[in-house]
Amino acid sequence: MANDGLSVEIRQIKSGDKLIGLSLGDDLYTPLKTFLQKHALKYEAQSLARTYGAFASDTKKIVGYITLVCGEVVTGDGDGRLVQEPGLQYHYNHYPAVKIARLAVDKRNSRLRLGTNLVNLALGQAKNVICPAVGCRFVMVDSKAQSVVFYEKCGFTMLDTVSNRERAAPVMWIDLNRVT
Repeated sequence: MANDGLSVEIRQIKSGDKLIGLSLGDDLYTPLKTFLQKHALKYEAQSLARTYGAFASDTKKIVGYITLVCGEVVTGDGDGRLVQEPGLQYHYNHYPAVKIARLAVDKRNSRLRLGTNLVNLALGQAKNVICPAVGCRFVMVDSKAQSVVFYEKCGFTMLDTVSNRERAAPVMWIDLNRVT
């Protein structure tokens, strides 16, 4: 992938990758940087999470990443179905989902659509790899409030409950049956 002079390779992280130097620009995002540097490779080795990095082709340094885990979208009693679809026979309020656990892009590359490309990678992995193997129809994220608009532009919908709208990190979801 190449954007405005930046050529990147997006792939699963592995031992030996340079996972330092990511500049996120705000102390609010320090946990994202800390996870990448201290935990991502361990979680990878233990099959607790899968992290895909965007690496600059020239320097091999990471310029963004996304971490995926198993998750679920939970609705409360009386909230109605997540998807209104004729013939849908699902009797639970826990919907199986792939969860975007973390997403970060270096602030120096924030306008190059790397975040969107990483989300598209996650949607593709969920739809083409995970869904054919197990029952899973959704991708979800606990979005930071300042990221809600970004996820909406990627096609996500906020879980429409009072308690979710009041959360600091509201749950957002996308139906993979509607992703092309």
